[in-house]
Amino acid sequence: MKLINPWENIKIKKIGNKEVIQNFDDDIHLLYVLVGELSVESEGSYLTLQKDDFFILHKSKSYTCHTGDSKVFQLSLQYFYSEEDESDPYSYYFTGDSVKNTHSSDMQVTYLLNQLVELYIFKEQKRISEIFEVYFNLINTLEKKYFVKVQLESDRSIKQKVEEVKFYIDNNFDKEIRLSDLAGKLFVSEQYLSKLFSNEIGLSLSEYLIRKRLEKVRKDLFETEKSVTNIAFSAGFSNINSFNRLFKKYQGLTPSEYRRESKKGIEIQSSPFAIPNEELTDLQKYFVEEEEGNSADKLKIDISESEDFDYDKYLINLGYAGDLLHTSFAQQIRYTQEQNAFRYGRIWGLFNNVLFEQVGDEFDFTKVDEILQTVLDAGMIPFLELGFKGKLIHETHTKIIKKEPFELKTNRMDGILLRFTTFLNHCIDKYGDEEVSKWIIEIWKPNALVLKNTDQEQLSLIEMGDGQVDISQYPHYIRYFSKISESIKRIVPGMQVGGCGLSLDIERGDMRNFLRKWKQEKVKPDFISIGIYPIDEIKHGYVVEKRANPISHDEDYMLNKIKEIRTLLDELDLGTKLYVTEFNVTILNREIVNDTAFKGAYILKNILSILSYCDLIGYWQLSDLTVTSFDTAKKEIFGGAGILSKNGVPKIGYYAFKFLKKLGPKRIFASENLIVTRKEKQYQLLCYHYSHLNATYYYDTIGGFHKNNAYAIFDNEQPIDWTIELNGFEAAGKYRITKYSIGKNNGNFLEEVNAISQIDHFDKEMIQYLKQKCVPKIEILTQIISDDKLVLEIHLSPYDICLFDIQKVSD
Repeated sequence: MKLINPWENIKIKKIGNKEVIQNFDDDIHLLYVLVGELSVESEGSYLTLQKDDFFILHKSKSYTCHTGDSKVFQLSLQYFYSEEDESDPYSYYFTGDSVKNTHSSDMQVTYLLNQLVELYIFKEQKRISEIFEVYFNLINTLEKKYFVKVQLESDRSIKQKVEEVKFYIDNNFDKEIRLSDLAGKLFVSEQYLSKLFSNEIGLSLSEYLIRKRLEKVRKDLFETEKSVTNIAFSAGFSNINSFNRLFKKYQGLTPSEYRRESKKGIEIQSSPFAIPNEELTDLQKYFVEEEEGNSADKLKIDISESEDFDYDKYLINLGYAGDLLHTSFAQQIRYTQEQNAFRYGRIWGLFNNVLFEQVGDEFDFTKVDEILQTVLDAGMIPFLELGFKGKLIHETHTKIIKKEPFELKTNRMDGILLRFTTFLNHCIDKYGDEEVSKWIIEIWKPNALVLKNTDQEQLSLIEMGDGQVDISQYPHYIRYFSKISESIKRIVPGMQVGGCGLSLDIERGDMRNFLRKWKQEKVKPDFISIGIYPIDEIKHGYVVEKRANPISHDEDYMLNKIKEIRTLLDELDLGTKLYVTEFNVTILNREIVNDTAFKGAYILKNILSILSYCDLIGYWQLSDLTVTSFDTAKKEIFGGAGILSKNGVPKIGYYAFKFLKKLGPKRIFASENLIVTRKEKQYQLLCYHYSHLNATYYYDTIGGFHKNNAYAIFDNEQPIDWTIELNGFEAAGKYRITKYSIGKNNGNFLEEVNAISQIDHFDKEMIQYLKQKCVPKIEILTQIISDDKLVLEIHLSPYDICLFDIQKVSD
């Protein structure tokens, strides 16, 4: 089989010191540091890259590269993006680097760039198919992780508007651009936009556009032999006579004269990307020497440098407040907190009149006190969602197995405020102001779909003195929230009060306008709370036929959504924290995926990826016991979302949080599948093998999967084998390495149950046996360090999670 030359799609060039780079095409251009250090200068700002760092260059932007004696390469990958819909308001581009805007896939990109450079250096010895494999893997990774879209928005600040317009011109100067179109997208007049741009940039918009087009013309005249006419048209000029006049006005020469003058005394290279033979030999020698120390499965990590790592952000959803009155559930809560894995315990429904009974102006605190005491006794801070939410147990997105309605004593605003003030004053009397001020109160905005499913639409209708309002509507909710927050702050000024529990799978529509309106109010939330269930968003759209293609194979779905909201909050400058109060694969509690080993790696992958974008992360939920019903009476396995089974057997998710809690406050290294931290003189390495759900699962709306075929819903992945070399240990001597591992073939709940019996209705003795079996395997190893280096050999099967704890011991 004859293949085309891959190097027609890939251009690799070694960058010289103080070389200026400016690309005007739509290909992907990256800088990669093979050896040494690179300082990139652009528009007065600098970025320093070290060995194995990379930087994606932006179209038409000029960069000066200060390389010294370093080995730095520009890789240009041929790329074509088809804009099928001309009405699409977005612009698309690649962006990212491994220094300032780090990503979990940076290590993969670095590895592939290194592979491409090596393949280029040894291109006479390499197979064409091998080159194409690396090329397409790199394109695929960049498309999935570093391809972003931007849209001109009307609600930006003046500076942001100008920057967006400038960015749009930089990336689209070679197309037809009209001032009227840009002004229309921003909902401002042409005169106003032109004035804004001129004031910020120092050039009129039309002047900036002309200069940007002429930059490309000059580059093409110097570097190519294309005709002047073709060069002019490719730069965005539509009239050749007009172009000639403009070029002479700005350059003082005609295009032909400029080409002739600029090339005087310049020796034209037949192959400008060729590397001299002497330097090529040095590079080949470098790769041969490095091959022994670096490979796809070998990683060197310097432990001498670290950064602060804020990892104590975990919240667990305990569930409906009434469930905490059950002794067996209270015992499970205390068991979970033996490791203090969770800082906050979240409950809802506490103000249900069934639990917080009111007769006239008198209140019965008996049940409320018992519920709160259970949370406090477990060493958790109460996180109270005090909206009008009852309890629902979903079998499917359209079928509810069980529901416990919320009983609202009064829908009058003054009566609701009385409940809040009476409750807080009681808690201060009982627990003290210092303790209560640590608690967090969340005010849920009733969701019309949720209320409809419980036949309680009337709960959103509140009497506010001047009439009845529907607080499921944004403006009325904001007013309702303001009154409650003000009442709370008068009693406990330091308490956090926020909302509103936005579910990203069912209410994303008008979030920007809602948050912008909230910003304008006198009373603002201390935090914005959201819930995210990635599969529900996909399956819900499929069921109601809102999507032409319901399948999303984006394994970073949660990260991307959180980044969108974080960006929105930053753009609006709302000044609030972001709390993910609920997250899981699905809110359903009859989904077999919840009992598989997949959940451990799922938890680690998503929590570690979003930690830097939010201030609190809440897992849904603690125990299957709270979601039992008639259909689970004789089942231990039924697809419950808890990290404990209904009888308290720990699932792999429980150990995922236990492993997270063991990490240290200093982060040494982080990448996809791996994080290394330090706690004083003790080191922790946490790794996992994530395997994503496949299309079969997304299309399954009838529950066709069960405990015996559960793993058919995942991608087939190969094991991971790593050799990890930790360098920089200051003290020589003996080190103890404690390894904790759990996975599909080692301690996971589902497999251990299946190994016992196909019937999973167990007596007390068998439950105790399962609790002893569903634990990580522990191995204790030792290594003698004499050269500041410790080596770990790691094998991970799909779904495995593994923690290494490393510390020096006496000889």
